[in-house]
Amino acid sequence: MGAWPMSPTDKLKLAGRYRLLAPLGEGGMAEVWRAADERMDRLVAVKILHTYLPPSERSRFFREVKALSKLSHPGVVQVFDLGEEEGRTYFVMELVEGGSYDRLGPFEDGVEGLRLLTASARVLEALEHLHQRGVIHRDLTPRNILVTPEGQPKVMDFGLAYLMQESRHFTRTGITVGTPEYMAPEQAKGLALTPQADLYSFGAVLYRTFTGKPLFEGENDQSVLYQHVYEPPRPPHSLNPAIPLEVSELILSLLQKTPDERPASAATAHAVLEETLRRYRESLSATPRAGASRSGHYPTGPARPEKLELRGTHDLSGEVAWPGELVAREGSLWVGAGQGIARLDLTDGAVHRQRLGDEVSAPPVVTDERVYVAAWDGRLTAMSLSGRPILSFPTRAEITAAPLVGGLIYLAGRDGFLYALDASGTLRWGFQAGSELSASPTLYRGLLFVASEGGWLFALDPQSGHLRYKVEAGAVHTAMPARGGLLFIPTWAGEIHAFDPLTREVQWSFDLEGELWGAPALDERHLYAASWAGKLHALDQKTGDEVWALEVGKVTAAPSIAHGVLYLGTEEGRVLGVDTKSGRLLFEATGLGPIQVPPLPYRGALYVATLAGKLYRFA
Repeated sequence: MGAWPMSPTDKLKLAGRYRLLAPLGEGGMAEVWRAADERMDRLVAVKILHTYLPPSERSRFFREVKALSKLSHPGVVQVFDLGEEEGRTYFVMELVEGGSYDRLGPFEDGVEGLRLLTASARVLEALEHLHQRGVIHRDLTPRNILVTPEGQPKVMDFGLAYLMQESRHFTRTGITVGTPEYMAPEQAKGLALTPQADLYSFGAVLYRTFTGKPLFEGENDQSVLYQHVYEPPRPPHSLNPAIPLEVSELILSLLQKTPDERPASAATAHAVLEETLRRYRESLSATPRAGASRSGHYPTGPARPEKLELRGTHDLSGEVAWPGELVAREGSLWVGAGQGIARLDLTDGAVHRQRLGDEVSAPPVVTDERVYVAAWDGRLTAMSLSGRPILSFPTRAEITAAPLVGGLIYLAGRDGFLYALDASGTLRWGFQAGSELSASPTLYRGLLFVASEGGWLFALDPQSGHLRYKVEAGAVHTAMPARGGLLFIPTWAGEIHAFDPLTREVQWSFDLEGELWGAPALDERHLYAASWAGKLHALDQKTGDEVWALEVGKVTAAPSIAHGVLYLGTEEGRVLGVDTKSGRLLFEATGLGPIQVPPLPYRGALYVATLAGKLYRFA
């Protein structure tokens, strides 16, 4: 790397303080080193310009980096120092220990997706900071946005991109300097650039990250650049159906061909994404098991579980449906109870009921405008938030699985069919599994997974319903959570299989030694499951090794997670709050009566519904 001689015994030191430790990478203009700042006792990154650059560019680089060093934003890699050593110009910057931005993708519905959306909003904040100070990045790529282990994205390499302004276009020989995959049309055509060029590039980064596929592909750079200028992109949600429609539309707005058609500024795009993020966060609490990946990991909940106290009790006027779940959206909470659905207004504490033709038999799903609920008569009903009927779809047996609502509505029935409906309730396709489908489908890695009581796992194309493959897994009665590239299959017999949907191989299995009625819950590293055998287990997601276990009593309901705490209800009427890292008990309430519905952490409180139709609020 470079032509700077290195002693075999002593690492090179710059300015008497920066000891170069190991090379990190090299580009056409510079090489980058991991280094130790011995004066400040910290690790840094040092970028050293190649000696063959002309003096005029080195001088201009010096001036630009000096100006950029005055930038201070948590989303921008900070420049610490600038200097020259033996005729070579270098600058010292913050060392980011983390991966490239695209490692956050592809988008999956759940807390993984929430993290990606949050990181995207932070990048737009950083671009807003740069643009307000007259800096255009000009070369945004996933590799130029690093993400710390804490999830904070850091925009980097904007200094060199700014330096190379004149070369970010076609030269007379037709050579393009930059990254064609992420280049704005006006940049490809050699036109003057505005901050909207960065918005286009970030849109291309988002496209790649959210879908897992590049915006455009071609045999050479010229082919890719031609598509940037002339070809419309495919909508992101058509490549990855887990992507919410409003997120797909935002990405497409950034990818408009002319700057004037894009958002007016990074601040404008950021405001749109923040509202989308707020709505998406609410949607996770309104979907059983917190999204289509079914992790049971919720975005809000009690801040101090050890301080929880009973703050209210409500009568739901009917036995709570099993299998059932509490869902919440925009300050209201819904649950199936008796021959209808109950809605608790969290503002005034009033309970409102909407009757159905039969007893509710599955968890409800709440969207911006609709509530979906199924009954023992095999009928799926959609109603407005005020209770006005919108559509009704009949099946040939009872329904015990919550629908999965996205671009299509996926409904698993105990008649052995998986139905895909459009928003009007019209059947788009149906898949016959051959035996009862008791559990909700899971959407993950671009595939729709559904498991039958007959013991088969089916992987389907979400758009067409075509069978991609099937594997024998054992009878499944509850939702299958997914995270980190693995689908976790909980069998009724009490075994959990960690299944890789790409290789179609089981990575590990664990026997809970008791019937498993409630779906496992997942956080960043662990899987949590409790069975009829009376023990709560925490397992390493990658290896299946047991991290800790806790005696809790017989469990039917699935656990829920929020802010590092697992909440669990038992058949004996206990509600527990357990530290996910250690298994230490943080909160306990007893004497509530049998609990068969997962506790719901929502907006600083914990909600618990008992089989007898009582709803408790702890805060």
